Amino acid sequence: MAGRARNDRGDSGEQQLRDAAQALADAAGQLGQSFLSASSSAESGVTKGLLAAAEALAQASAWVEQRAKPLSTREQLLVQAARLFAERGFAGVSLVDIAQAAGFTKGAVYTHFGSKEQVFLASVRSVIDRLHAWDGAAEPGEGAPVGSAPAGTTPDLGGIATLGVEALLFGRRVPEHRAEVRTLIAELIPALAHASEQAATEAQAESGVQAEPNEERVLAHEEVAFALQAMRALLAGIAEP
Repeated sequence: MAGRARNDRGDSGEQQLRDAAQALADAAGQLGQSFLSASSSAESGVTKGLLAAAEALAQASAWVEQRAKPLSTREQLLVQAARLFAERGFAGVSLVDIAQAAGFTKGAVYTHFGSKEQVFLASVRSVIDRLHAWDGAAEPGEGAPVGSAPAGTTPDLGGIATLGVEALLFGRRVPEHRAEVRTLIAELIPALAHASEQAATEAQAESGVQAEPNEERVLAHEEVAFALQAMRALLAGIAEP
């Protein structure tokens, strides 16, 4: 619930900008008072207030800059790879498919990855990293692509669950990658379970102000719960002897 705690403190870009604006307003008010009183204590308060405002604005600017920063070629490839692998399975996706979906040539894939297996495993890792980064701050809306979870949207948890199951099937079929798959899925399961509970809690809270609960979200939560059970069973099946 660390993400939720951060959200309760308003730790989002928009909130940081509002806080910065309020800090500047407070500093301006103190500045006006200092001109009237001309006291050293007032001047000190103005200085501290302006410094706090400057720091808040710097943090907000960094957040906005990061949001505006385009994804790298590697990140774009991994987003599309995760989506395609979840939709079609490992065998149903080629490196050309991934490159074209991301708007690049096949050569771009080979620049960053040595094989389809490497792309697949890296796409699972990228999904896990993005799940960790998602703090569940936004109201759940349309799911973001499987491999990406921009602020303000809920990740496609169903797609991520499908990708996890596919990774375990891949691990069963390709013994030389089982150790890596075990490591990835052991991290994915609790991250996905936590994200699913967050989304379900928010959906339940939202249903309190709606006439009917969102059926799609209820089904998505049930789908993820079923996939988590399957992943735990499949993970046990490729456990070390």
